[in-house]
Amino acid sequence: MTKRIPPVVMLHHVSDDPSHESLKPYSISHQSFLQLLDYLEEHSYQTVTFADLVHNSSILMLKQKKVILSFDDCPKHLFAFALPELQKRKMKAVFYMPTAHIGGYNEWDAAEGREQVALMNETDLKELCRIGMEVGAHSHHHIRLKEADVSIVQNEVATSKKILEEITGETVCSFAYPFGSVPAGYQQILSSAGYSYASSIYHPFENEFALRRFIYHDGDTSETLYRKLSFFYKYFRKLTDPFKTY
Repeated sequence: MTKRIPPVVMLHHVSDDPSHESLKPYSISHQSFLQLLDYLEEHSYQTVTFADLVHNSSILMLKQKKVILSFDDCPKHLFAFALPELQKRKMKAVFYMPTAHIGGYNEWDAAEGREQVALMNETDLKELCRIGMEVGAHSHHHIRLKEADVSIVQNEVATSKKILEEITGETVCSFAYPFGSVPAGYQQILSSAGYSYASSIYHPFENEFALRRFIYHDGDTSETLYRKLSFFYKYFRKLTDPFKTY
């Protein structure tokens, strides 16, 4: 039985740099990001993290609407615009780092001909924790875990957690599957490694270790946000996700 988890928004890049066009739909404009935050404020949403749910489970009993904002890959440019906007509004988010690429760049995107983007370094990850954000694991090498042997998956999951905890001094309680690629035996692997939650994109059976996130992109509007944040959208996903390709 899945716990009642708030809607989880999946984000990556927030940039007006024309060179980031190749990263769409995973790169959104400053205006799109402001639209998202404005909508959440205007409709009285509280942003929470997975760490909040672990350390204070009663938070889910409060009547205020809640949402989890998540950023994959930890591009460094988030410090230029997205993070200041979150701080200004006293909002939180979860940032997922592939640990072999700390201080490096998005090699998986560049391999597909997409724009090369600098990723956060150790100092940046510590700063995220200092300002009240959550740092989560995104595997070690940012590979498709569904295609990997179980021993490799176990190493990817455990290594990323260990490295991030050594850097930040914080317990890493959540994981995001690169490419939304969920491996066989994922529940046992993630649980044994000490995680409490893991986020996918599409998945036929949602549970704490395969949470369905929705992608927010430049084409979204107030109307689509209303739908994506609703209970009915969660039910719609339950019906349609089993027919997606993972």
